[in-house]
Amino acid sequence: MCRRLFSAQSKNIAVNHGRDIRYASGQMLRQTSLQSMRQARMPKNSDDTSLPKSLDEIGTFSGQFPRRGELRPALVFLRGELLAVPIPLDRAKVTLGRALDADIRINDSRASRLHARITTERDETTGEPRYLLTDLGSTNGTILNGERVDRAVLEDGDKFEVGDQLIRFEMLDEIDREFQQQIHRLLVHDELTGLLTSKSFFSELRREAARAEAEKMPFCVFMMDIDHFKEVNDTYGHLAGSETLEEVGAVIKQSLRAGDVAARFGGEEFAAFLLDADYPQALIAAERVRSAIEQHEFPAARRGSSKQQPTHHIKISIGVAAYPEDARDPIQLIELADSALYRAKRNGRNQVCAYRPTANNEVVRLRPRKSMEKKEEESV
Repeated sequence: MCRRLFSAQSKNIAVNHGRDIRYASGQMLRQTSLQSMRQARMPKNSDDTSLPKSLDEIGTFSGQFPRRGELRPALVFLRGELLAVPIPLDRAKVTLGRALDADIRINDSRASRLHARITTERDETTGEPRYLLTDLGSTNGTILNGERVDRAVLEDGDKFEVGDQLIRFEMLDEIDREFQQQIHRLLVHDELTGLLTSKSFFSELRREAARAEAEKMPFCVFMMDIDHFKEVNDTYGHLAGSETLEEVGAVIKQSLRAGDVAARFGGEEFAAFLLDADYPQALIAAERVRSAIEQHEFPAARRGSSKQQPTHHIKISIGVAAYPEDARDPIQLIELADSALYRAKRNGRNQVCAYRPTANNEVVRLRPRKSMEKKEEESV
């Protein structure tokens, strides 16, 4: 299905699909399962601190780290999907593993569902806290400083392995935390747009696809490509082109819900996935992105190069695929969304196309309403 929804109709549809509306009185309408997955997890007290389960949550933990000079325990991933992520250990017990209810969920086939636990205890002699690493009967074991252990006290700088993940136990202060977060941002986020990199996007998509399958939630994937972007570089120069890409990332992020995940795939291609969203909701969200890009005024010259900043307009094509209707494998969903994207390109660009296979796996294009069809013909 390829279509371009126009503003009046989009507003009516959005009203009729309450779950797709992003905010009501400043509060996001999210299901409880999504709130536990995505919202900022700040501690209510020393025994009630949640830990990040996704890359998007890393930035919400600044308040959990100590002020300058005050040291507190944290885990820093040296290898794996959460590379360079500093995770504070502010709970009495923290479990690591593949299970959805693990405090630190690790998307690693060599890790057990509940692989290891870190427990904070008081030393009976000194009264100082000590941190115990305990293997929970994992299949491949927990390796501490090169040796398999069942139970051991962690010291500052110790490295242990859970599956293929290499994790360092550290005592960090505010400066250490800021340094680690800067490294994390450089590794995980696209420098120009601030969105996730394609590698981070794949990791996050696999992680959340597993959660969606376990909780029987739908989700959708977008593949997006700016129409005729080469003309922007050729007409206005590469500096203006870079600033255009930067603003495209911002517009996409602003157009999606707070819990949705967007990435720059490279060049002028972007991607996103929407959790707890079915096809109708995803198509509304995709149209919201398309419309916002079309209406936005992008810089036609380097910022600050003239008093009256010239602007230009661009358009974007979007392909959408849905779980579980189209596929259950997250990578296949990206491929199907990409197929729908290039069908949008072939059909005239500046539109949203949904991938919907027929019984014999042929891609079909559902005809829009006559009024929409007429408007599309006029806009070509």
